[in-house]
Amino acid sequence: MSSSKRKSKEDGPKVGLEYARSDVDAGIEGPFLAVFPGITPPKNTPFNVYKPDAEDGKTKKKRRIIEADTGKVEFVGQNFGEGANQGFCRYVIAIRDKETDKVTFKDAPVIAVNRTIKSLKNAKTHSSSVDQFFAAKNSLGEAFGTKKIKQQIKSVERNAVNVSTLDSVAGILHDSIAAKTTALPSKAEIKAKADEDRPIPPYDLNATKVEDIYKLDTLITPAEYQVIPFKTLLDKGTKPLEVLPFSGSTYINDALVAALSISKKDRHRIRLLMYINFLMAFSTIPDKRLDDTETVNRIMGEVPSLILENFYERFTERPEGSEKKKHTFTPKSKDKLLCWIFAIALTLENFNMDSSAMTKDLSLKQTKVNELFKAMGCKINELTATQKAQLDISDDKAKTMKRAILTVPLTFPLPKRGPKAK
Repeated sequence: MSSSKRKSKEDGPKVGLEYARSDVDAGIEGPFLAVFPGITPPKNTPFNVYKPDAEDGKTKKKRRIIEADTGKVEFVGQNFGEGANQGFCRYVIAIRDKETDKVTFKDAPVIAVNRTIKSLKNAKTHSSSVDQFFAAKNSLGEAFGTKKIKQQIKSVERNAVNVSTLDSVAGILHDSIAAKTTALPSKAEIKAKADEDRPIPPYDLNATKVEDIYKLDTLITPAEYQVIPFKTLLDKGTKPLEVLPFSGSTYINDALVAALSISKKDRHRIRLLMYINFLMAFSTIPDKRLDDTETVNRIMGEVPSLILENFYERFTERPEGSEKKKHTFTPKSKDKLLCWIFAIALTLENFNMDSSAMTKDLSLKQTKVNELFKAMGCKINELTATQKAQLDISDDKAKTMKRAILTVPLTFPLPKRGPKAK
């Protein structure tokens, strides 16, 4: 195999390599490698090459300036001085002659080209002319103006900021700003803080199963689950809300009627629906009546005391500096109570439910309900084609119906950076 390789090298075509020294000696310019930051000229733009006036020394003989004018923009670049592209590489371009099969190498200096918009070249001159105009105007005002005008001119001069005087304090300001900004929280810290402040039940961020995100034992303790009086509903198959404290829930009524109408009662489902009803009733207690035993008993009815005590512990706060009032609702605790309801409902609906199912029951706006579902990590999606067919509804009505879907991995929306744009 090695002999065949040597044979192919000896019998193959020969390519001549040559360095274009003759072009350099003859003064033939080019080629150049140009770097255009931001904008490039059209490909047919002609560039002129110039040499500096003074060319003493061997390195100075290689200095070149290139220039082009497109009518609106001027392009100027050079391979020396401050505007040059500082590098430690030497570039050459290889040119192959197809007839002679000869490759010629030519030096290609790198030139950084800067652009100048011609219409803005006189901006500085215009600015100076404006300054001259105001100086002349002030001189006329001081010479012939009224006392009020003279006071205005002096006031403007006193309040004028001399930028040059700020140079001495620029470093101090920079250090002060740097010290303040280092104390600002990072994006990760802001997100972690926002997640902690969410008015939602305890969750498992690392859950791999959707049912483990909001575990039922954290929503309803085993002790609460055992004392839910579900047997009171077994004989009320058509009117279950008559024995429950909250009688205004269409969602709870329809779900309980369906659960009680079957021969083998789903006791687990009945218990969860009753617990949601207890939560709805608790949310209707006026804030000023939370410590009024008579009002609470009238609204909550026969709710077991253990469940009621846990409601107070989870969904109310103790106001500071108040001896008479022991419990109060805050906006956050109210939202927490609603999220508790939605979390149990999601468990009942296999974590995919109509987001408007309890909007009327709880007297809430749909935007508020969707906001709370999103805070829990749900996605608010439109109905699928299969769901539209099952419900047998029009496309216009389907657009108003949204599904709240909880999936893994659990993700929360990013915190808002500021108020909405008006």
